[in-house]
Amino acid sequence: MTQDIRIGSNVCVKIVKRPTNASAVKTLVRLLSKDQKVKLENRRLGKSKVSHRRTKQRGGRVWEINAVKLRPVKGCLGETGTILATADVLTDLQSVSKFVEVSVA
Repeated sequence: MTQDIRIGSNVCVKIVKRPTNASAVKTLVRLLSKDQKVKLENRRLGKSKVSHRRTKQRGGRVWEINAVKLRPVKGCLGETGTILATADVLTDLQSVSKFVEVSVA
């Protein structure tokens, strides 16, 4: 599958089968997080997280309550992304090849 993809080209990755282990989900999330749209969404969510920080006084001290990080990519069935094919991306795609469909974009 990844033998015909050249380094430096854009590839479209689509999850076609539900990952069976947690490490495959983490790899897919890491791969799909390299998509430009996902990067912009992560940046937007990070800015909103900082603006919604609350402070609370507890025991005479001020505590900051941080919001939980929201993730735009979950590694679920049907998620897609277009990423740049580098050497590390191709090895990661090879390790999760039974869960994804890869095509040249």
